[in-house]
Amino acid sequence: MTDGERRFSQRNTGVRCFFVNSCGKKEKGILVRRLINFKVTGGISMKSKVTLVSLLTVVVSVFLVVSGLVYAEEMKHKHGGSADMGMHHFHMLMDHGLTMVTEGSNMAMLAEMKMAPGVDKKTLQHGQHMIKEGKDLITRALNGPEMTAMMKQHAKDPVMDYTHQLGEAMLKLTDMLQKMSMEDMSSPDMMAMHHMHIMINHAVQMAADGANLIMLGQMGMAGDIDKLTIEHGKTMLSDAKSMVNEMMEGKEMKEMHAKGTTPEKSPMMGMSHKQAEAAMKVIDLLSKMPAVSSK
Repeated sequence: MTDGERRFSQRNTGVRCFFVNSCGKKEKGILVRRLINFKVTGGISMKSKVTLVSLLTVVVSVFLVVSGLVYAEEMKHKHGGSADMGMHHFHMLMDHGLTMVTEGSNMAMLAEMKMAPGVDKKTLQHGQHMIKEGKDLITRALNGPEMTAMMKQHAKDPVMDYTHQLGEAMLKLTDMLQKMSMEDMSSPDMMAMHHMHIMINHAVQMAADGANLIMLGQMGMAGDIDKLTIEHGKTMLSDAKSMVNEMMEGKEMKEMHAKGTTPEKSPMMGMSHKQAEAAMKVIDLLSKMPAVSSK
């Protein structure tokens, strides 16, 4: 008998006699030493550990893929074949683009106040860049290949018409903000109007964020949290409307009108009223955002 055959026989004998309690002292000693060695070395060889980890990785990966497919199918069944879900992703992109525009506008106005000579130039440049990038994102969402593909299937869907109305209103406001200049700060009223413009832009940002929260909640992915998300989104939209109305109908505006700073006499006051009207148009449309349909 070779050494290999002898070792194989000893292992088999040891295992067999362990279970049937029929081995001799020598065989029991061999088995005990092997069991002790198994515990000391960790029980599993490095190669076996690597194999086990690889197997677990594959199992987890398959589970995640299957779960994702099941969830996607569930969402597809829930929202049906309508354009709502796809269009709401467009709406979120457009809202983000509008937020970039308003934030960029505020940065440009801040720079034109000339309160930080060492930083104003960079602030103005970055603000103008944000306005451009935000406008490009809105335009891309409305006219890109993804929208073209959606149009082929859902051209007559009411949400498609709504989306283009919203985009048109956003771009109109964007054009106004892009052309707005407050370089002439000789009149105290100009500074006051500057601050009003910033507040109106902030109201538009609130409305865009509020609309996104509502759409997120309507997707029905977070149980009870969805209701809170929707309610807070509606509150933000309501507050945005109130902020614009307060800027245009409040005490400060009335005082400027009384002093002769009216839309008819002051080009900048005229621009302020146009900005407010365009902003309110966007906020109204965001408040009327079609809900995500579900089955």
